[in-house]
Amino acid sequence: MSHRSVLMTGPNRASGDQYVKSMAGLAIHTSERSRWTLWLMMTALLGSLLSTTLAWSDDGKIHFEIPPSTAYKALNLFAQQADIQILYPFDLVKDMQLKGLSGRYSIAGGIETLVAGTCLEINASAAGNLVLTATDTNEGIWFMRSNKCSNKGVFTALLAGFTTLVANAEEAPVQQRAVILEEVVVTAQKREESLQETPISITAFSARELENQRISNVMDLANKVPALNLVPFAGTRVAPNLFIRGMGNLNTQSTNDMATGIYIDGVPVGRGIGLATDFADLERIEVLRGPQGTLWGRNTTAGAINFITQKPDDELSGLVQLTAGSWEERGVRASINAPLNDKLFVRAGYMYTENDGWVDNNNSTLPNQINFNEDEKEAMKLAVRYEATDEITVDYGYDFSNMTYGNLFYQVIDGPNAVSGRQEKASPTQGLYPSDADISGHNLTLTWMLGDITLKSITAYRDLDSNTHMNFIDSFTQSRTMDQNQFSQELQFLGDAMDGRLSYVAGVFYIEEEADETAISSFAGGALVDDWMVEAEATSAAAFGQVTWTPSGFDEKLALTLGLRYTSDTRDARKTYRNPGFTPDITGLVLDGDTDFDSTDPMVTLAYTFSDNINGYAKYSTGYRAGGFNTQSTPELFSAGFDKEDVDSYEVGLKSKFFQDRALVNLAVFYNEYENLQVDQVRSPPVFVDTLNAGAATMSGMEIEGSAVLVAGLSANFYYAYLNAEYDSYIDGGVELESSRVVPNSPNWQVGAGLTYEFPSTGFGDVTVSIDYRSQDEFYSNPKKTTLTSGYEIWNARLELAQIPLGIVGDLRVAAWGKNLGDEEYRLSTTNLGELSAQYGPPRSTGIDLTYEF
Repeated sequence: MSHRSVLMTGPNRASGDQYVKSMAGLAIHTSERSRWTLWLMMTALLGSLLSTTLAWSDDGKIHFEIPPSTAYKALNLFAQQADIQILYPFDLVKDMQLKGLSGRYSIAGGIETLVAGTCLEINASAAGNLVLTATDTNEGIWFMRSNKCSNKGVFTALLAGFTTLVANAEEAPVQQRAVILEEVVVTAQKREESLQETPISITAFSARELENQRISNVMDLANKVPALNLVPFAGTRVAPNLFIRGMGNLNTQSTNDMATGIYIDGVPVGRGIGLATDFADLERIEVLRGPQGTLWGRNTTAGAINFITQKPDDELSGLVQLTAGSWEERGVRASINAPLNDKLFVRAGYMYTENDGWVDNNNSTLPNQINFNEDEKEAMKLAVRYEATDEITVDYGYDFSNMTYGNLFYQVIDGPNAVSGRQEKASPTQGLYPSDADISGHNLTLTWMLGDITLKSITAYRDLDSNTHMNFIDSFTQSRTMDQNQFSQELQFLGDAMDGRLSYVAGVFYIEEEADETAISSFAGGALVDDWMVEAEATSAAAFGQVTWTPSGFDEKLALTLGLRYTSDTRDARKTYRNPGFTPDITGLVLDGDTDFDSTDPMVTLAYTFSDNINGYAKYSTGYRAGGFNTQSTPELFSAGFDKEDVDSYEVGLKSKFFQDRALVNLAVFYNEYENLQVDQVRSPPVFVDTLNAGAATMSGMEIEGSAVLVAGLSANFYYAYLNAEYDSYIDGGVELESSRVVPNSPNWQVGAGLTYEFPSTGFGDVTVSIDYRSQDEFYSNPKKTTLTSGYEIWNARLELAQIPLGIVGDLRVAAWGKNLGDEEYRLSTTNLGELSAQYGPPRSTGIDLTYEF
């Protein structure tokens, strides 16, 4: 890692906010009374705690409370409590321990005491930032470097520089405008690493980026990540049709798996249902593109998405955010972090949003109606951390999400019933009834440092309860339920050897799940009904290991990584045809399916550091998606099920920083070969869907991501993805259909770009304006060419006023935002429901966020 590549920490760091202090709550019923009771309680609690957080005094000193900890954590806490910004190289401090700081100090005196005895040298000027670096080439800014000599006299220049800094701070708040790109830290390989040094194609979002881009669930990632295509599942919008690099699935059930693994704090989410519900108290999201079979396991043939929640720490902090927007959107988000003593820390978070939907349901005849796309969401998170000793840490987390919603709207786009333009109201004869989903989970993580080895145990239980009602253009309606629970256990062993030239991760994993699923499809107003039930069980066990070796030759610029994972899966399913209206002669028929699979998946990566700022890698890996059953299959195909899916993946990547860390560009080129490809094929009538091992497919392409600080305060970002996805073979019923089938949800190109400008600080606050652009090519919504969906482009913007003077500790900010500013009429998907129909994307929306954080 280059010592000019730095972490940014402090009140205005661009990532923010991975340390934004958040809160989650206890399970509260969604009635108005309970919501307002919780809100009043939290407001009172925040108010009472705020009075204890006033840190500045008349003598200009600050009260610091920083416990003995890693330098990375201690420096972050110092920056937050001093309300300054610190830049520093991750490699310089990642193995360093600091003794902590407690009491009242000036900024200069505090930093001197905090790093005393570490042989770190600090020189200073009055530029306003603290920059920790391993060189002395940064004229005009603060910097720290390794010093093998005495620390005597080190702080002479620092004291003079901080005198000017503090004097300026007394006159007005000083905005720390971005002049350098921050270093992003990820855990894609089960340990903290710089994103630029991780040989994986990754997009990461910090807590502040999640706030700015309004991301709180899987569905919100649409149009945010290169090579990711995401639309709601045809049967319910709480589940995604999620594709990465052309690989995904068009259905989500209790008996088949997604091609992209979804994880919450490292725990796999077994079912796709409910992924539109919100996650409270997020620290960051990491999106890993390409097969991730070695460390993340089965069902990651497309990639993996990891949601990492905030962990409790020893600082008292909190946040409250109020939101109002289009379609009567109303929302509140609140969080709090509190140390109970020097070993036990608690944080909790709560969020609630509702809106009236953008397609009105004008059916006034039927009872209990709801608008299409209407939402009422609630999410809570409780986290407890117990630092039993310096070596043992115990983390417990409980999360709960609820969503009551009106399902998605299909608009007829061809034939005599077609509606031109985007339809925003309808009068469905069969109406639309509310759907709901409840999701909860428990996670107990034990981390034990045993010298050079770290042992981590992750024990988790998750539960899902979903009840879905869908109206398909009044042609038919469908009611589906799914009750699912899962238990998982993972043990990890992480360590380093050979003076850090050898690092390794090894472990074992086990998961078991049970599910019940039902579906009732009603045609012609109930004249014909199809009703079935499926009971399913599945288990999976795996052992894995990955070793990275940096030989002493090649100036230690070469690293070889070898990985291997063995997985064994079993799956059982029983389907009961309770009222099969299309085949009444099999009423009461019970079909059983029983299958098992195993796979050994290797990975080889060769990484090379061309310079301090340029890292390259070449990678070969395999992936595996378990087989299973399709609950919607016809009686002839259910019991036989479908086979596992395999992929061989080749990837070459380059990650670079230049212009003294003011710009970066990351490039990945990939070539994936799939065998026994699992493809969902909608039949007629569309209540029947078969999953086929269609044959083979090749996905190849490239992705470029970049960002830059163009001038002080002005930053830009962009991405471009190119994809060529083709079936090599597509066999259905013994017939080769490759020439007439297309890979769904795979546009040839996607483009994204954005600009952010931080205006010079004013007496009334700091103004930041952001604008971004997203565009993608046309694509097909399922393997049939009749489902061609046009490409589209979207503009979004955000205007924020932050650091509004309050006269008390804390940060008040207000932001106005707009999405789809051009009011583009675009389609998310196209399908044949007896008539060619489409889901449209939402029209222009605007809103405002008011946030107070301390």
